Amino acid sequence: MTGDTGMGADAVLYDDLAPTCTMSCQAGYVLTACVCTPLPYGAMFTTVRTACSQIATGRPRTPARDYCVDGAANMPPDLSCMMTPPVHGMPQMVTLYGVVDVFANGGDSNAITVEVYTEGSGGALGTMIGTYTSTVGMESGATAGCSETEQLVNSDGTIRTGETRQLGFFHIENVPTETPLIIRTQGDAGLWSPLYTYNFQILNSELSALPSTISSCIAGAPTGMGFEYRMRVLSRNDYQSIPLTAGLASGIRSGHGAVAGEVHDCADVRLEWAQVGVTGNPMSRVYFNDIADNPLPEQGRTQGTSLLGLYSGLDIAPGPVDVAAVGYVGGQTVSLGWYHAQVFADAVTVVSLRGIRATQVP
Repeated sequence: MTGDTGMGADAVLYDDLAPTCTMSCQAGYVLTACVCTPLPYGAMFTTVRTACSQIATGRPRTPARDYCVDGAANMPPDLSCMMTPPVHGMPQMVTLYGVVDVFANGGDSNAITVEVYTEGSGGALGTMIGTYTSTVGMESGATAGCSETEQLVNSDGTIRTGETRQLGFFHIENVPTETPLIIRTQGDAGLWSPLYTYNFQILNSELSALPSTISSCIAGAPTGMGFEYRMRVLSRNDYQSIPLTAGLASGIRSGHGAVAGEVHDCADVRLEWAQVGVTGNPMSRVYFNDIADNPLPEQGRTQGTSLLGLYSGLDIAPGPVDVAAVGYVGGQTVSLGWYHAQVFADAVTVVSLRGIRATQVP
């Protein structure tokens, strides 16, 4: 257990390993990890895990793809890594592979460049580890393709009959595990906006042998261990329209960017009714609705995240940014994690919280 009491001046349980600083927050906010974060609303909005059965619209839901849990709804989050921080494992070199998934709207995720970097000092881009351009066809030397067909959905989450898009396949070899990484995805600038994904680590406990099914779609298929991940890409139209839905009449100013992500527990399950704080003075801070395949901001939602755990801070000047989340669990305000990243011009920085990482422990 940590030595944090969650009482008095330090009113957040499990954040004693977080960065500390001397600053004050306005009424209704609590200081945690040097971020002024909205206080939970209390027992009526207790932080709970998202059950797959609650994500009712669109296609069938699975824990692996939707970060939900099979079983009963309204179960308390797994905070085991906040109580006893994980131990850092020995890095291994593995193959990262999967499809490039489209957040909300957009066409086929073909010709999307996926770049993997180490995380440098202060959240800067470090050394590039590898890069690959996704394909919905067959790469040279392969005997089959590994792209995925996805059905399109309407704004209410219902499936559009007969309308699909192709999600391009990618793979990058010799990616280190147990290492903080940054993933940049980008494509044609007229169609896609760059995403910088932080707090991305491949844990040794998550590895599995590369499946034989991918040997046909990777020329000179690698062997050994791998990690499958659905990389995200954001359409240019959504980059422009989502801020308008959030109430920014002029959108994100040119040269500025945004932060967005999800709040998960230590078992990587999405959390409902988490409160998120973002530094950098965003012009708008919003939570999203429950429609998994077409999420949009809900301006009037102040009680915390929806079933999707989605939040965003919009229109932030480039530079360092900190994200922290708290929830109401067991009658107390508890930390749900924190992370330090960077905002880039005309791009979205993705920071999804998953409790404490071993690399965050001093």
